[in-house]
Amino acid sequence: MECVTENIRLAFLANGKSVHTERWLKYFVGRGYDVHLITFTAQPIKGVKIHELKYFGKSAYPLRIWNIKKTVKEVDPDILHAHYTSHFGVYGALTGFHPFIVSVWGSDVLRDPKESRIRRYAVSYALKKADFITTTAEFMKGYLVKTFGLPQDKILRVPWGIDLGVFQRGYLMQVRALKRVLGIKASAPIVISNRYMAPQYEIESIIDAIPYVLKSHSDTTFIFIRGHGSAEFENRMKLKAEKLEVADKTCFISKLITPGEMAVYLNMADVFLSIPKTDQFGSSVMEGMACGSIPIVTDIKVYYQYLRDGVNAFFVNPENPREIAEKIIYCIEHPEIKDGFYAINRKIIEKKEDWNKNAKKMGKLYKNLLANE
Repeated sequence: MECVTENIRLAFLANGKSVHTERWLKYFVGRGYDVHLITFTAQPIKGVKIHELKYFGKSAYPLRIWNIKKTVKEVDPDILHAHYTSHFGVYGALTGFHPFIVSVWGSDVLRDPKESRIRRYAVSYALKKADFITTTAEFMKGYLVKTFGLPQDKILRVPWGIDLGVFQRGYLMQVRALKRVLGIKASAPIVISNRYMAPQYEIESIIDAIPYVLKSHSDTTFIFIRGHGSAEFENRMKLKAEKLEVADKTCFISKLITPGEMAVYLNMADVFLSIPKTDQFGSSVMEGMACGSIPIVTDIKVYYQYLRDGVNAFFVNPENPREIAEKIIYCIEHPEIKDGFYAINRKIIEKKEDWNKNAKKMGKLYKNLLANE
């Protein structure tokens, strides 16, 4: 374990219920940092001092900013680190605190700024106020420079990666037990959507693809993981499945599941789907790759970082359910490709996306920032 001799007080501005936030916080607690979380949605995290604030309404935005600024002043951190630019990044920038780091997550800079001029201005403001910006995707550095006019030397790629001790092939007994619990036949093909239950992950297109798949492979089961997504949206998708008469071939997992449980689901699946229109190579994709499920993803630039169509993944248009179905059917009818895809994908993840190696880069960034104060 890396030893930290400095008594660094670190304050995160972030979604307290995100698994990614929790993982970062636990990492720095384990390395001796004095860790604080300033958030509107909190759950207890051992060793983390949580400052849960009242959100107030949209009309009370100035009051929200005042509350955050007051809390940051009380915490008096050595570093303020905001996650998700269009939300917590903007809040952090408005506090005027430095040193200030913003981590972009994907949609916060790819999608949100396109919603209105105000959102674009707010995102641009937050990025320009940051002393440093971190991103996980290779293409994002050039995108941020070109789109927001940022200097290259204030952007650092810090791949988050995944825990390879959890996300790996195996779990044979757990997979058999899970199939029994879910009532899935041992030989049935399984397709999983392991992204949050939210519209931006094109869940509706996946459900629209199901009837096409069932025409030729009627025993296929489709699993949807809600995660921290919307219960209301999940209910809409359940109703859609009923309307299409495929509800008996869908399984919606509404409860929050642990990383270990997710690894079992991914080992059980033959195919996993990640088809948002914008993304920053989400951890969900890496987890599926590491567990040996065949990736079907959107044909967007971010996925070119590690994936090649027909080599270790299949690319689709997320607005074309028939095309999605065709790729799923191909995977079902050619099970021999699964091992070949896995051999390539596991090597990539082990080399590039090992969480235990990559997390140290963030700690190094903190120390360098403080050394230059």
